[in-house]
Amino acid sequence: MKEYSLLKCKMETMPHFMAKACLFFQLCELRHDIRTEWRVPNGFVDIVDLTTQTIYEIEFHHGKGHRNRKIDLYHMSGFEVIVVDCHKLPPTLDEMAVYLEQYIVPD
Repeated sequence: MKEYSLLKCKMETMPHFMAKACLFFQLCELRHDIRTEWRVPNGFVDIVDLTTQTIYEIEFHHGKGHRNRKIDLYHMSGFEVIVVDCHKLPPTLDEMAVYLEQYIVPD
């Protein structure tokens, strides 16, 4: 299983990285079993929560078409794919955490 790589980090924007880190932290606080940059058949997903079998893909592009393409691309049997819409992501970490909570699947 491939974990987070430095090469991947260099291709991310700071807002994408911060949103992923904030969501990762929140899931850790819930004591979920999570991985970042998890390999799936069609690439790597931002975060996978093995506790709830949920794939989280952080996206700054909005629109149903883009969201549906991501869901189709990363669909795996037994897993739910959630595209986290970050195009209106708040600027502070505290506000970001509150915003991202709406996407978290509880166990």
